[in-house]
Amino acid sequence: MRRTIAVLTGATAAALVVPALVAAGPASAQGAGPAGSAQETGNTRSAQRVRAAADPVSALKRQFRTHRGVRLTENTKIIGQGGKPRTIVTRRDGVLEFGRSGPVASDLTTAFTLPTEDGELKGLSTPSRTISVKGVSYTSGGVYTDAMPEGKKWLRTRGASVSLVSPMQQIISTVEPGTLKATLAHTAAKRPGGTWDGTRTTVHSGTITLTELYRASPAVRAMLGKKPTGRSATLPVTWKIYIGSDRLVRRVVSSYTESTRGLNSTELTYVNDTRYTGWGMRSAVKAPPADQVADFDELDIGADQAEQAQNPLRELFGE
Repeated sequence: MRRTIAVLTGATAAALVVPALVAAGPASAQGAGPAGSAQETGNTRSAQRVRAAADPVSALKRQFRTHRGVRLTENTKIIGQGGKPRTIVTRRDGVLEFGRSGPVASDLTTAFTLPTEDGELKGLSTPSRTISVKGVSYTSGGVYTDAMPEGKKWLRTRGASVSLVSPMQQIISTVEPGTLKATLAHTAAKRPGGTWDGTRTTVHSGTITLTELYRASPAVRAMLGKKPTGRSATLPVTWKIYIGSDRLVRRVVSSYTESTRGLNSTELTYVNDTRYTGWGMRSAVKAPPADQVADFDELDIGADQAEQAQNPLRELFGE
């Protein structure tokens, strides 16, 4: 059970994903003087603002204001091909809150649709809510419910910063400026993307490797724990990013396939579809009441349960 909880909070995610994963021209010299210099400076600044407005990374950074955020809706399919061809579907919905340098808090509800509701994993079918703030996450519901002490509703887990990526979530975190920049640098095609969140979009598409994502994304580094090696290093992640007329991301679709045959004789394909709406919305994520919070050591978990849950994907997809 402890291992199951760790997997779902991203602490051992690596085991599931990576087994053994127009510039201004020069001013004319004629008529140069204080007035001309001021005009030239003004024109340069105006051109810089225009370029910045056309840059998705700059547009994202302008959203980084205290108690402002964006709503996230995400659907993920994990498709197992092998011993047991099955599909897990997850859905996350909630709010990401920004500070001056990026995401600082989140309040997200996650629901799973499993190919089976038998055994210990049946608790996953119950939606869970996770609040992350100031480097601490609090989760209520899901597999935690039956193990919580009397009177406690939230399980506390401590980590570094807010982690937006796990094997069951979007691997391309476009709320990270470095990740957005690195991914768009691999754009192979652009075309009209339809209307999302009330704005016309252009969809950029391409492929980026897991190593390149690891280099660019703090969330991916936290998820994997160490740099991917072997075949996992060059694992291709195919993506589409829908960018609105205001240069803000409205939708991200990604997919990749990872072999886990050393674990459970199968291959897992992850397909993630994330939508962002309401950029700039007000947000004030707060931790739950202290008297309703419990830590891992307080959970009522038997040794046999921990042994059975060492690898939940083996139970779902193994032979």
